[in-house]
Amino acid sequence: MDDLDVRLLRSFLMVAQELSFTRAARRLFLSQQAVSSHVQSLESILRVQLFDRTTRHVQLTPAGRVLRDQVDLALQTLDRAIGTVRRISGRAETLFMVGHTPDVAHRLLPESVGLLERIAPGLQVRSMECSEETLWSAVLSGQVDIGVGFELSPAGPGLAEQVVGREPWCVVVGPNHPLAYRQRVKIADLAQHEWLCWPRSSHPGYWNAVHSLAASLERIPPIREVWLILAYARLCRKEAVMLMPASCTPNLPKGLVALSLEASPVAGYSVVWNSNGPPAFLNLLLEAFGKAASQLR
Repeated sequence: MDDLDVRLLRSFLMVAQELSFTRAARRLFLSQQAVSSHVQSLESILRVQLFDRTTRHVQLTPAGRVLRDQVDLALQTLDRAIGTVRRISGRAETLFMVGHTPDVAHRLLPESVGLLERIAPGLQVRSMECSEETLWSAVLSGQVDIGVGFELSPAGPGLAEQVVGREPWCVVVGPNHPLAYRQRVKIADLAQHEWLCWPRSSHPGYWNAVHSLAASLERIPPIREVWLILAYARLCRKEAVMLMPASCTPNLPKGLVALSLEASPVAGYSVVWNSNGPPAFLNLLLEAFGKAASQLR
């Protein structure tokens, strides 16, 4: 039993919970081959079969069910013991930096941080607002541990990315806009008006998403690139519109109006991290952001 590694137990427990080597590997951020090897090593050490495997199903054996229950309790006890030791040594708090694009700050980031503080009380989360372009470099350089953004471009070399949630778009207009009196509009109703969009140089993913929506119309509207603070001012003065995530509605500057978009396509929130060194709390973070994102619709 000297060869028993806690990593084998954690892999076994995840497969026992998911009843899938593929899903367990995804949650552990390991390859399926590594998880399978861990389970095989554990079975060899214990000299017992823990799973019945077929091409379609994975089921626990009676011995596997007993081990699952005991290992779950043992790992919970171990994790609590480690937390206690860290508190005694004065190292209970771990600083974790999150970079984010501006639209994430409306609801997703605050609600995610609140969940994290309850799940991992020793995790102190700090945030830094970035453009999409500076977000990538901040993650790669280690300036932030993870990045979170709305409608991000596909992750580049050295980065891993996971979509954690989606929500509909809304249309933001000024108080005197012809559409301001309506609660819902169709995307075709926007074709007659100027669209405002963040610059492609700083937010290429958002830029691509907005231009794709515009291209779906029979008449493509004029699109002006503008920074957010200037966009709000222009919306108040001009008959322009701006597409934003629906969760931004409670945080709009006074006077601006958010309209629901009928049959709105959904836009995505993604978490990105350095693929060469995933953060230690990545599973907790993805779980928290996923739960928070599920409440946005």
